[in-house]
Amino acid sequence: MTSEEEVTRWRVVILGVAISAFGAFLQFKLPPVLPAFLAEFPHDAEVAAGFMSVFALVGLLASAPLGRLLDRRALIQALGAGLVFAALGILLGLIAPYSATAMLTARGAEGLTFAIFALIGPVIANRGAARRDLGLVTGLIAAWIPIGQLVAGLLALAGADWQALWLTNLALIPVLGLAGFLLRDNLGPRAITALPLPAATASSSALARQARPDRALVIGGGIFLLWSLQFFAFMTWLTKYLTGELGLAARAAILAYLLPVVVVMLFNVLTGWALARGLGLMKALVAALLLQGFVWLAAPHADGLFGVALLIAYGIGAGVAPACFFHLPHHLARGGVPVGARAYGVLMTGRNCGVFLGPIVMALLFQGALGWSGAALVIAGICAAAAGLALTLKLR
Repeated sequence: MTSEEEVTRWRVVILGVAISAFGAFLQFKLPPVLPAFLAEFPHDAEVAAGFMSVFALVGLLASAPLGRLLDRRALIQALGAGLVFAALGILLGLIAPYSATAMLTARGAEGLTFAIFALIGPVIANRGAARRDLGLVTGLIAAWIPIGQLVAGLLALAGADWQALWLTNLALIPVLGLAGFLLRDNLGPRAITALPLPAATASSSALARQARPDRALVIGGGIFLLWSLQFFAFMTWLTKYLTGELGLAARAAILAYLLPVVVVMLFNVLTGWALARGLGLMKALVAALLLQGFVWLAAPHADGLFGVALLIAYGIGAGVAPACFFHLPHHLARGGVPVGARAYGVLMTGRNCGVFLGPIVMALLFQGALGWSGAALVIAGICAAAAGLALTLKLR
């Protein structure tokens, strides 16, 4: 979906990133205040995990169909629908936080917005990008999750309780709607475009190699699944682990939560910039996965400055990996394969599987016989498996 214009339309790029970041804020407004929320409304750990995982369940069911649908529909319509579902979910959560059923329903409605915005955000941002800025724009797109996390975490650090976070999320809806309306000319239906190729090779290469990128995207989706599982296990339960297991105060736990988030955002952008200048995508991805696996292995023994260093190292790996994932469709488009919502739908389906499993698997592991230390070893193995799968993709 990259623009063929020479100049990047940054307003369109920023709108695309903001749309996706809004979806991330919808989901990640909970983890910074999760200990306090559970103290006020004592839901079981499995139910609390469901408040995060339901986003993925909705996305798992909706991402691929939405990807096919959005390739043929005006994105302004999708933006409007997403904002309506977000408003309904936020309001229901504010009305009935004590009810597990109501909260799961509310978070599910927010999850549908998340699924829509996770797809249309990258497509809109790519529409505004000139070819020479594609790597930087990819990095900005990959930063949508940490942007949403950072907004929620900073608000919580400033003293906002869960209700203030929900109300802030609600107040952002008309702002985003107005921005979309003002840039509506960029949000209409448009034929999918591919990265340009020499005229003599584009049409024949596209047809001859269509199957290979499709299979590679499925493999990429599998890697995204494993990576997302460990990432959402980490980010969902980090504050709970720090306050409940290590005895940190709530403010210190939020600061520790924000440290890798800031590093993630920085390395999202840096990796996108480096990919555009020749950084090997698969080498970077494998290194990031192995680095995060090492952090999981070392985490049970971490304390003091070593613990801080591990949080920074985790943020580096978690920043590099998603930039690689979101650049993968462009990497595969060398054969002329279209880079549209459908390609992102394949990746997001894998991601949503991991997001669904991560918080629940971690809750089951640390509450069982393995405890926190054993759970960390299991997740480290998942990182290693993801790295191995990435190596098979590199060999294709």
